Amino acid sequence: MYTATARSSFPGSNSAASPSTPPAQQQHPQKTGPLPPDPSAPTSKPDSYFVDAKKGEVNELRNLLRTFALEKTLTRKREIIKKVIAYMTLGIDVSRLLPDMLLVIETRDLVIKKMVYLYLCTYASSSEEVAIMCINTLMKDCSNDDPMVRGLALRSLTSLRLKSIIEYVVEPLRKSLEDANAYVRKTAVLGVLKLHDLGHNVDNFLPRMKELLDDGDPAVVYNCIEVLNELNADNGGMEVTRDIMLKLLNRLSTFNEFGLASVLNLLCRYTPADKNETFQIMNLLDPVLRTSNSGSVLAVIKSFLHLTNSMPELRPMVYDRVKPPILTLIAGGGPEQVYVLLKHVKYLCEANPGMFDPEYRQLYVRYNEPTSIKYLKLSILPKLASGDTAVDIITELCEYVSENDVRMAKLAIEAIAKVATERACQGATSTGIGEIVTGKLVELCAVDGGAVSSAAASALKDVLRAHPESRFSVAPVLGRCLRMGGEEKGKASLVWMIGEFGDIVIEAPYVLEKLVDAWDENEELVKLALLTACVKLFFKRPPEMQGILGRLLTQATNDVSSQDLHDRALLYYRLLKAGPENAEKVVNGGEQTIEPSKGFAEDDEEETIKALREEFNTLSIVYGSRSDHFITEKYRLGTSDAVQNVTDAFANSTVTPTPAPTLAPTPAPAPPTNNDAYADLLGFADTPPSPPNQSTAPPAAPAAPSMNLNKSFAIDGGKFQSMWQSLPEASSSMSAMSKTYTVAEIDSLLTSEGILTMASGEMDAEFKFFLYAQDNDTASTYLLQLVIDKMCEPRVCQLTIKTDTGNKADDVAKLLGGVLGNAGM
Repeated sequence: MYTATARSSFPGSNSAASPSTPPAQQQHPQKTGPLPPDPSAPTSKPDSYFVDAKKGEVNELRNLLRTFALEKTLTRKREIIKKVIAYMTLGIDVSRLLPDMLLVIETRDLVIKKMVYLYLCTYASSSEEVAIMCINTLMKDCSNDDPMVRGLALRSLTSLRLKSIIEYVVEPLRKSLEDANAYVRKTAVLGVLKLHDLGHNVDNFLPRMKELLDDGDPAVVYNCIEVLNELNADNGGMEVTRDIMLKLLNRLSTFNEFGLASVLNLLCRYTPADKNETFQIMNLLDPVLRTSNSGSVLAVIKSFLHLTNSMPELRPMVYDRVKPPILTLIAGGGPEQVYVLLKHVKYLCEANPGMFDPEYRQLYVRYNEPTSIKYLKLSILPKLASGDTAVDIITELCEYVSENDVRMAKLAIEAIAKVATERACQGATSTGIGEIVTGKLVELCAVDGGAVSSAAASALKDVLRAHPESRFSVAPVLGRCLRMGGEEKGKASLVWMIGEFGDIVIEAPYVLEKLVDAWDENEELVKLALLTACVKLFFKRPPEMQGILGRLLTQATNDVSSQDLHDRALLYYRLLKAGPENAEKVVNGGEQTIEPSKGFAEDDEEETIKALREEFNTLSIVYGSRSDHFITEKYRLGTSDAVQNVTDAFANSTVTPTPAPTLAPTPAPAPPTNNDAYADLLGFADTPPSPPNQSTAPPAAPAAPSMNLNKSFAIDGGKFQSMWQSLPEASSSMSAMSKTYTVAEIDSLLTSEGILTMASGEMDAEFKFFLYAQDNDTASTYLLQLVIDKMCEPRVCQLTIKTDTGNKADDVAKLLGGVLGNAGM
């Protein structure tokens, strides 16, 4: 027979131990009962043993709850409820105790109330009919004299998440928003959001919520900000006015770090009235940079970047001011915090090259850092290299190549190469860095014939693309390095270099011939590189390569293991058949030069850097990608109030090129029908009007325009895009459309007035048009971008105009607004 002490380690045992004693350590030798599963028992026991044990434990808890009122000591009552919560947190289903837990809800002890309310919020949805029985008690507690009881009852009442009790929640919620205690008001603010999530209309609460933005308690204010942002998520968040913003900023010192983040996120949607107001706001935010909370510091930096969008001359001062706080947080933060901060440092280095260059030693890898931070620092260090610091950084990176971590060694080699490809071409002070990097990589190519040498060969290929003058020091060792073997990517890089610089590699044809003879033993990357290398070397040394190239093309065209390889071989064969001179022009192309300020085209991230500027202090910086690339559309904040920063007129748009307008007269549009004039906006009509005839012409345009536009003017897409990127913005406006048109109707209306379409298209949430026009009087050209949000009623259209020399951008906007029937444009 089992003894009572054997069951003392089980949470279901009766115990009078102190509340701080974990259930697993409570001992109560006075009572006996069913035993828990013994961990040391044989594993052959049937599953029914454990099921019966759990049933017995729940039955024991039910018996304890039924004698709850008879317990004389408060400690003993708490222990009974604590056992129920302990079982619940262990994952055991105790929903069968719901009727018994409702019997103990009437208590004055706040600790017991908290535990019972926690239980109810967890299991209310499992038995809605039984849970409704507790509504009267919760509503009565919402009027309790103790504000802690009022807040706790309201939080539990709104957390039941039952649609059937919404009518009982509204009135206590309304009274709690007017409560004298800040804790109750804060709980009520969050309750409004819970009510909204249940599908209830909370518009009646919004006026009071806006009043609470002036509340004396900071916790109420920043909770109110978050709730209003959630309620207005479809419109991009709560409305931000100058009055609201200045009130929040003037009491900035009262908020904790969470409140600071809420307020500063609002600030990023506010545009100051003038420069003086901008400077005042920045002076108010400056003390926050001295806090120890990284979230607050990054939020301030984002605010500074937003406030100086129109004042680029202040950016260097901003970068100098925010640099010390970031480095201080990196020096003393935890691994996760340091990783996020380093991601922002990497972005700042890309957005403002040279910002962290003097502090490059502080970003050296430390032996005791997590590998994630080590890898990230290796991607940052090349961006800090300049003519004065490059040698030190290269020396430091060479030390990391000897690490036991193979991945870190490869990343260190790639970083060494990036020092030469990203910065070595910038100015006379950097002269010689390419030679230094090339020498280091040549040494590493001859190390082991394994991962290190393969990574060095791949990196050396990129260095020689940027520094072709270093090929003379590399050429003598290429054949020897290739014979050492190595990984597929490294061998392919060596083969490419032999073909590219084969005119100075004496043994090049013979090295490639061995690879051609061992064709079936090569990997796909090596075969592709070998094919290109042999064709290029044929143009430089045709007598030696003619026979080798013929055998290679025969084998490659008959190789069915890779479609890419087969097609490329056929391409080279047909080019050579058309004539060696023409083939050489196609394969070799013209002389390629790399701009020092841009580097390789595949590494150009200028567009991404500009896009991420508005998403600073978000996951976009951590991922290095815009939020719309990893957040599904339904979870994004609306963008109806956001001004789009367009640098590429055709970026991220699914548009259909529109043919150039003809000079044929446009047929007169048909007069509007009764159906056109009818609009049942409220949906009260018994039967909706029939749709208009699709064969009729678009609606009639308004009266004659005030401008004389050239209807025969035309430009091509390339010129439009280059002009759009180079011209300044002359006008920007937003207005509501009084009518609804299709894409074809808008094209026809605008073309008839001389506003011609370059491209137009329909996407999921909007129509998008790229338009152009020319003024006959001044010969000025106007480029327009029209975005119509079709997700809201009435539809909102946003117009951006750029021009070369014209000063009638506002007249063009009025003309377009008149054609489409827009108000306020």
